[in-house]
Amino acid sequence: MIKNHKILFILVAVLVLASSGLVAFAVQPSARDLLVEALEITETITDGHAVATFEFDAQGEKGSGTVEVWGKLGMGPNGEPAFRAEVLEASLGEFVGATAVTDGMNFWLYAPAQNTVLTGTSDELAVFLADYLEGKMFDAPQHDGYAEDMPKTPAEAVDKLLAYVTAERTGGENVNGTHALIVRLVPIPEQMPNEMRAAGGYLNVWLRSNDRAPLGIELAESAAGYARAMATTLEINQGVDDATFTFAIPEGTEVIRLADLELPEKEPVSLEEAAAAADMVLLTPTTLPENATLVDTAVVRGVIVQQYSLPAGARFTIAQGKTTDSFTPEQDGTAVTVRGVDGMVYVGEADEASRILLTWTEGEVQFWIGGDLPLEEALSVAESLQ
Repeated sequence: MIKNHKILFILVAVLVLASSGLVAFAVQPSARDLLVEALEITETITDGHAVATFEFDAQGEKGSGTVEVWGKLGMGPNGEPAFRAEVLEASLGEFVGATAVTDGMNFWLYAPAQNTVLTGTSDELAVFLADYLEGKMFDAPQHDGYAEDMPKTPAEAVDKLLAYVTAERTGGENVNGTHALIVRLVPIPEQMPNEMRAAGGYLNVWLRSNDRAPLGIELAESAAGYARAMATTLEINQGVDDATFTFAIPEGTEVIRLADLELPEKEPVSLEEAAAAADMVLLTPTTLPENATLVDTAVVRGVIVQQYSLPAGARFTIAQGKTTDSFTPEQDGTAVTVRGVDGMVYVGEADEASRILLTWTEGEVQFWIGGDLPLEEALSVAESLQ
């Protein structure tokens, strides 16, 4: 009888332990939960400091190094963030010591190998970048209701992400003395553009166990290559001295003011050169709007883009290319017939009612005509292509 009681006691103990283990497993946060918590923690960050290692092997290029970064919100006169980054180690030695600093109003870019500092204000940088990027991509109407589609909470953001990838927990790892959980993000093939689907691969994300702060990310098993960045030190809301975001220019260093720089004149690209670069036969218009002037020709991701100017600052673009990229707006368009095939036209917002985008496909080539011109003129230009 006593023996039976001992056996019964052991069985009960085993069942209790087993059920406890099942309960513990059941309450473990899912991959989705971990991602939501990671976004929630980022929303609480006011300042931070990190030391991160990185490595990459892609497109025939390899590299590695270590970077130290600091950041702090609300430093500029209008609440702009401040930032500092220093390259501590690099496989390409010329980058060691390179430093980028902004206090929210001014910036400094120090290149010790060239013994130069580029400096200016944030406003000057914004104007410079706008001038540099002007004409490099053609315009399309804004997606109607885009602001309403933006996720308003971390949970909504993660759910939008999970429409394109699957997330799974793949265990844990010790990262420089800190335990981290690993979440793997695997793209859903049918949700990916063709080129991304062909590249394959997945992302591993490391999240610190005690607060879910992101520690690292890795692109693996991809035909596009390999890349990994990992924070060996990560401090959040520990207080970063404002003086961190100033920069003392080393004596004898050449100082270059951004306002004194001029963008290099772009070498004009002929239509023949553009067609050769895109490996396609280029069609050109024989009919154009009155006073239209060709101002630039470029090849953007396999697409030949021709920019035209019109009086009063208006402009439009003719683009054509064999591409798998989608430059078509997500908003609803109107079906039209163009050159004997089905096409779509998209109209701009109420305050840009004159701005349209006309697009259609002939064989392997997609065409776009967009900008400040009415549909009738866009169709006329399209029909004249030869």
